[in-house]
Amino acid sequence: MVIILILIAVFVLGIGVSQYAHGKFQDSMRQGHRAVAPENLTGAQIASEFLRGQGVLDVRILPHEGVISDYFDPLRRCLYLRRDTHDGKNLAAWSLALHEAAHALQNGEDKEALKWRHTCINLTRYLPTTMGIIAVVMMAALKLPFRLALMAFAALCAASMLLNVGSLAIEYNANQRLRRWLNERLERHSDALDKMEIILAAVATRELGDILRSPRYFFLTALPGTGGRRPS
Repeated sequence: MVIILILIAVFVLGIGVSQYAHGKFQDSMRQGHRAVAPENLTGAQIASEFLRGQGVLDVRILPHEGVISDYFDPLRRCLYLRRDTHDGKNLAAWSLALHEAAHALQNGEDKEALKWRHTCINLTRYLPTTMGIIAVVMMAALKLPFRLALMAFAALCAASMLLNVGSLAIEYNANQRLRRWLNERLERHSDALDKMEIILAAVATRELGDILRSPRYFFLTALPGTGGRRPS
């Protein structure tokens, strides 16, 4: 009984953290969309300038509308941006595009950490719904006791959330790589720089909120016939 209570407590705490991260990101995006960028450049253009300034010339920046977007793919060396991020001229578009572009600078051990981060994010997105379906099937077909099903579900969800939190360092590393360039670029735009710092902090933790949208990710991207929603 104690173990069940501990698992449920960890699970509820994880949901609370997820809800906070998701809400913080949404609030930051709303404020960022209302703040015009200090230069007449889109998210894609400022990300391209940042990458060129760092000597990174092998990354393609592509507009992509899908369930999963606004991310850097280290295997394909592609930066996939939603249309409003790709073409946006506001601080929200800049922050998202630049944060993801900064991942392209992560090589060696940092690149492996980025790949692990993607694995942890995918566990957060797909494991809860997958485990929920399996638990229901096992209770119906194999007469699995509800208590055991609940324990397994809570344990796996808590584990995926802990892995997500534990791999956040690579996100803060991306912001750190970006910060010096931003400080120089926006030296005369301190107000915009301060606002971007707040938005970038929310961007770094936004995937913590993905556990709340696990059913959406599962049914729109994981099932057969939904692969077309992913970049090809």
